[in-house]
Amino acid sequence: MSSSMLTGRTLLRGMLRAERGHIIGAIALLSCWTAGEALVPALVGATIDHAIAGQSLPLLVVWLAALGLCFLMLSSGYRLGARLGNSGMNRQVHLMRTRIAEHVMDPGYRPATARMPGEIAAITSVDTTVTATIIRQASLGFSALAGLLVCAGYLLWANLWVGLAVLAITPLGMAALRWLTPRLSRASDRLQSDIAASGAAAADLMAGVQVLRGIGGQDQASERYRAASRSAATAGVASASATGRIEGAQVLISGLVLLSAASLGAWQVAEGAMGIGTLLGVLGVAQFLSTPLGTLVSTVEAGTRSIAAADRVAALLADGGRQPGTRRPAAQPDAALALDVPGLGERPLVFVPGRFTVLVCANDSMRHRLAKLLSEGSENPGTAAVREGTAAAAARLLVDGIDAAQIDPAYLPQLLRMAPHQAHLIEGSVKENIVGDAALPDPQTLQLLLRASGVDELLGTLPDGLEHQVQGRGHNLSGGQRQRIALARALSGGPLARVLHDPTSAVDSVTEANIAQGLVQLRAHAASNGAGAGTLLVLSTSPTLLHAADEVLFLAADGSITRSTHRALAENTTYEKVVGR
Repeated sequence: MSSSMLTGRTLLRGMLRAERGHIIGAIALLSCWTAGEALVPALVGATIDHAIAGQSLPLLVVWLAALGLCFLMLSSGYRLGARLGNSGMNRQVHLMRTRIAEHVMDPGYRPATARMPGEIAAITSVDTTVTATIIRQASLGFSALAGLLVCAGYLLWANLWVGLAVLAITPLGMAALRWLTPRLSRASDRLQSDIAASGAAAADLMAGVQVLRGIGGQDQASERYRAASRSAATAGVASASATGRIEGAQVLISGLVLLSAASLGAWQVAEGAMGIGTLLGVLGVAQFLSTPLGTLVSTVEAGTRSIAAADRVAALLADGGRQPGTRRPAAQPDAALALDVPGLGERPLVFVPGRFTVLVCANDSMRHRLAKLLSEGSENPGTAAVREGTAAAAARLLVDGIDAAQIDPAYLPQLLRMAPHQAHLIEGSVKENIVGDAALPDPQTLQLLLRASGVDELLGTLPDGLEHQVQGRGHNLSGGQRQRIALARALSGGPLARVLHDPTSAVDSVTEANIAQGLVQLRAHAASNGAGAGTLLVLSTSPTLLHAADEVLFLAADGSITRSTHRALAENTTYEKVVGR
C-alpha cells in the first residue's frame, strides 16, 4: 500500500498478517501455559481426594506425575510462546523503524507538516514499540481466553452452583476494581503533579540562590525553599496513601471473591456434594480466574494504545509531501541556476552559468525562505500558503530551466551539490566525511580543495590527518572545524553546480580570507583543466566572500534586484548596512 494512503488501522492489519504464523504459534503455546496454571490447583485437589484420602500410593504417583507434566507444559508453553510473540513484535519494531528511517532520509522527503527531530525520534523509538505490542498482547489475550474457558469448565464440573456463583462474582469484582482504581489513581496523579511542581520550584530557587545572596535575598529564598519542600513532603505522603488505598482495594475485592467461593464451597462440602480436595481446587482456580480476566481487559487497553501509536506512525510515513521527481537531465558543470520566488522583482532570478555569485538579501524573512529553498531544492505549496495566508505558489529552484523538485532526488546530487548552513558529519574518518567511499583527487587538486575549505590548517592540528576519526555528528570537533569539513565535502566531486549557505560563519576572519582565496584558486585550476569551474551560488553577507565573488546580487527589502560587484555596491548605504551588521 502507498504510504500516502496509510492509516494506523491498515498498518496494524498488515503487521498482524505478516506475523500470523508467529501469533498462532504463540497463542497455542501460551494457551498451554494458561490452561496449565488453571489445572494446577485442580490436580492438587484431585490428588487429595483420590490418592491421599484413599491412601493409595499408586494413585499418588500417578497424580503427582500428572502434576509434574502440567508444570512442564505451563513452563515450556510460556517460555516458547513468549519467545515467539516477542520475536514477532521485535521484528515489526525493527521493520517500522527501518521504514521510518528510509522515509525521512530519502532525498525526496518533503513533509507537509513541520516536525522537530525530537518528535520524529519519539515516534521512531516509542510509538513503534507501542504499535507492535499488539502482537504480543493479541497472543496473550487469546491464550487468556483459553485459560478462562478451562477455569469455567473445571468450576462447572466440580460443582454447578459453586461454579456459577464464582463465574458471576469474579467478573463483578473485577468490574468494581476497574471502576474504583481510576478514581484513586487520579488522586494519586494529581498529588504526583504537585510533587513535580514543588520540586521544580525548589530547583529554580536553588539555581538562583547565588544571585539572591548577592542582593541579600537569601533569607527569603530559604523560606520559600522550605515551604516548597514541606509541600512536596506533604504531597508525597498523600500520594503514598492513595497508592496504598488502591492496593488495599485490590486485596479487599480479591478476598471477597475468595470468601464467597469458600463459603459456598464449605456449604457444598457439608452437604456432601463436594470433597475437600475439590474445594481446594475450586479456591485455587477461583483465585487464578482474575488473571485471564485481567489479561483480557489489558489486551483491550493495549489495543487502544497501539491504535493511537499506529496512527502517529502512519501519519509520519504518509507525510512525504509531493511525489519525488523522475527526470534525469544531462549533467552540466556550468548549469544555469535560477530562483522563481513570489515576491522577487525578477522572476525567475537567473544566475550567470559558470560564475561565482554571492546572493545578499536585505529582508530577513526572504533570506530565511531562500536559505531553506537552496538547502532543500524545493518548497512545499502548503508552506507557501501558510506564509502568504492564501493559496500562494511555492518557490522553485531551477536547474537549466527544470524545477529541481521534478528531478530524481537520487540523481540530483550529480547535477547540483547543495550544502546547508548546519554541518552534518558522520562517524568515520575526515577523509570519509569529505569524499565518502570515492578515491581522493590528484595531489594538486586535493591541496587546493583542502585550502579552499580551510581543512589544510585543521589537518595540522590532527595527529592522524585525513584518517582522524570523527565521532557521530562531529562531537569531538568544534563548530568551525565541522564547518570546514562540510565545506570540503561540498567542494569535492569535480566540476558541479553548487549552492552554499553561509559556509564560513563559524571560522575566524583570517581563515575566512584564506578560504575565499582558496575558492578562487580552486575554480581557476578546474577551469584551466578544461572541465569548467562550475556554477557556484553562495547565500552570505561575508565581505570576504563578497569581494572574491565574480558577481553580487543584492535583493533589497522592496524586492528590487541589483547586479554588480562588492566594490561597486559598497557605495549603496542599504547594502552596506546589510553586509556590515
